[in-house]
Amino acid sequence: MMWGRERIMARRGRFARAAVLGVGLLLTGCASTEKPPGPATLRPAPQSNRGTSQIVGDAIVASLSGVAVTVRWMDRDAVGRYYAGRPGLVSPWPDTLWQESPPNVFLVRVRNHTHEEAQFDPAMIVLVDQDGKRDRPIPYEEMYMRLAETENAGPRLVSLQATLLSRFLIIQPGAQREGFLLFPTIKAESRHLLLELPSFFVGGRAAPGRFEFQVLRQP
Repeated sequence: MMWGRERIMARRGRFARAAVLGVGLLLTGCASTEKPPGPATLRPAPQSNRGTSQIVGDAIVASLSGVAVTVRWMDRDAVGRYYAGRPGLVSPWPDTLWQESPPNVFLVRVRNHTHEEAQFDPAMIVLVDQDGKRDRPIPYEEMYMRLAETENAGPRLVSLQATLLSRFLIIQPGAQREGFLLFPTIKAESRHLLLELPSFFVGGRAAPGRFEFQVLRQP
């Protein structure tokens, strides 16, 4: 009788181990067939500060104490068209960079329609996702080091210096300035991104800006 019970218990143990192994293989198979997220695209999201911001096409335009600030997300093709329309400049980022770790690029245009001086520090801008994770713009010095060893480095570095917003800016009355902000590759879990300009001043008075984007991914 005791030997019979032991045989039954042993069989149950083997069945249980087989069932666990089968479930593990099933889960492994599901994980291996799960598709990675597709390429990310940013589009303007509904703006929380509607009194000062509006969506115009694929851009967000904000009036910060009378200074017009336009922010547009740029994909690889848009960046290429931007530089193609500016004689003497080339796209600083080689194809390998776009393929391996595509930069998250925003074009920022500032038009000072006031009679006062406008100032802002691009280094203080922050990009925040829906979970509160924050990224600062990639500094010019870091991009310089990454591009210095690439093919055709000379023209790339000239274009980078001419178009990357990285230094403290002063925009005089009636003047305008535009350039790129560069952030790390969009994270796979990102669904909503908020571009904050905390260090923006008009006539010495703080006039911070907020620009909200939704993250769309191709299937």
